[in-house]
Amino acid sequence: MLGRLQPLVWHNGDLVPREQADPSIASHSLHLGIGVFDGIMAYRNLDHYYVHRLAAHLDRFRHSAQQIGLGFSWTTEDLTSGIHALLAASPARTYYLRPIAYRGVPHLNFRDEMPVEVSILAVEIDRDRIQSIACHISPYQRISGEAVPINLKLCGTYINSYLSRRTAEQQGFQDAVLLDAEGRITEATAANLFLLQGDRLVTPALTSSIFPGITRATIFEICDRIGIEVIKADLSIADLAACEGAFLAATMIELKPLSAIHPHPYDSAHHPLFQRVLKEFHEITHQ
Repeated sequence: MLGRLQPLVWHNGDLVPREQADPSIASHSLHLGIGVFDGIMAYRNLDHYYVHRLAAHLDRFRHSAQQIGLGFSWTTEDLTSGIHALLAASPARTYYLRPIAYRGVPHLNFRDEMPVEVSILAVEIDRDRIQSIACHISPYQRISGEAVPINLKLCGTYINSYLSRRTAEQQGFQDAVLLDAEGRITEATAANLFLLQGDRLVTPALTSSIFPGITRATIFEICDRIGIEVIKADLSIADLAACEGAFLAATMIELKPLSAIHPHPYDSAHHPLFQRVLKEFHEITHQ
């Protein structure tokens, strides 16, 4: 779970107190969700940090910003240096890092020439969290990539995830699985979904409604290396009854076994295939 938010942030090239990076109450990024973000895990291993897929995360962050007119001058190398400076100025813990680009100036109308702010937050987080969670099928449809570019981490699109997660928790679940307009399974509110079927993994094929997660790609790399078959296919609710278990994969939650996708109960945490993939994932993050 998330812990203490660090008092310092990297903001526009410098380490400053967190409050100095606050946007104006009249910022159109605050009002309209016009911003991009990413999430990165910095694992503290003995006397050093292992930052998982740092370049891939920062390249995606910069690409997302550029695509919606929030391009900025800081390079991936600049942001990498900023992250290392932020970690060096913070207690030696495992952190979830959140880079975010936005317009903080007090203008409700937006113009491309308005300055773009870039900040990076660090929040303490527990690692290797294996406790199972239960999901249901969300009453909210997964937003389509035909409406907004799902492959970008856009602040405003996450209202879809917020509403789905909030409804799930109100009904006694910890997360939700969303369907697209054709009734196909897509993903959870902020994580990709994998089903456990014997000695193979099954995951939704990449469509315009599915986020191409970096942790998802890491699992593909693991499975390719150790000889586990991964099937990418269009999945329906009926496939949930045919599998032996399921897990979610995302930066913040890592690999999270599911005890149910209502009404189907699972013992995913003890499934041999999940245990095998989890072991390989931990070998990466503990290096």
